[in-house]
Amino acid sequence: MITVIEKVRFYETDMMGIVHHSNQIRWFEVARCEYLRQAGIDLFALMDGGITFPIKHVSCEYISPINYGDTIEITTYLHKLSRAQMVFAYRISNQEDGTVMATGMTQNVFTHKKDGTVARLDTEAYAKLKKCYEEDLKNPQTGGMSIG
Repeated sequence: MITVIEKVRFYETDMMGIVHHSNQIRWFEVARCEYLRQAGIDLFALMDGGITFPIKHVSCEYISPINYGDTIEITTYLHKLSRAQMVFAYRISNQEDGTVMATGMTQNVFTHKKDGTVARLDTEAYAKLKKCYEEDLKNPQTGGMSIG
């Protein structure tokens, strides 16, 4: 499980002064990429090796408005892992008072870059992710996270 801190920027808000709904999905990506980086997964190396990882499914439950100037915590963990896919769960909360503002999930599948068919992650990358996944399973904080 990792947590990324973001300060909401003015351009991320809409005409009502609330964060535009598309930004939660972007913040999920920020947290997912940081999780993979901390796991030792180099996304460019995967792509150079012919593996891509498109999103197959994304969901977000918008619980509480996020406003300009809020400092948010985007927490993520691996909810499900196989050699062919990874599913992440997310929680966005207000750093000041802990209010949960959004929850969600993403499913990435591993595919061959050349033709888009399902690929299997190599042993080394899979072992790195599996180690993190097993740590996430033991973490009591991940049990309370909804996957949207």
